[in-house]
Amino acid sequence: MHCCTGGRVYRHVIHALAAKPQAFRFSQLRDVLLPTPQYHQLWQRAEQQFDPQQACKWMVSVLRFAYDYDCESPLAAELLQQNPLPELKALQKRFIRRHATQPDIPAKQHTIDAYDQLLSGSWITQEMAYV
Repeated sequence: MHCCTGGRVYRHVIHALAAKPQAFRFSQLRDVLLPTPQYHQLWQRAEQQFDPQQACKWMVSVLRFAYDYDCESPLAAELLQQNPLPELKALQKRFIRRHATQPDIPAKQHTIDAYDQLLSGSWITQEMAYV
């Protein structure tokens, strides 16, 4: 993400704003946090389309998606083509689902004997044998 404050600081500011998105509206850093002219356009459109609270939350969420998923340019281009802008819930649902991955964790069922060892306390003597 392009930002004169540096990527690490930018991440902290965006994540802090995600907790309190209303601070974005009057932030002295607001124009710096909007990384490209396309994001300035998105902010203007969000202010026109949504009420002030929704506009702040929408814009901060978009900035966070752009930063977290390293998709600044494609995301801005996609959103600028939509009229009206998508509602935040629809955007979150579509965007997060696209990037969400579930780890492949194989299930392992323990044997009945293992439970018997656990309940009887015989697992302690087995561990002692390994020491």
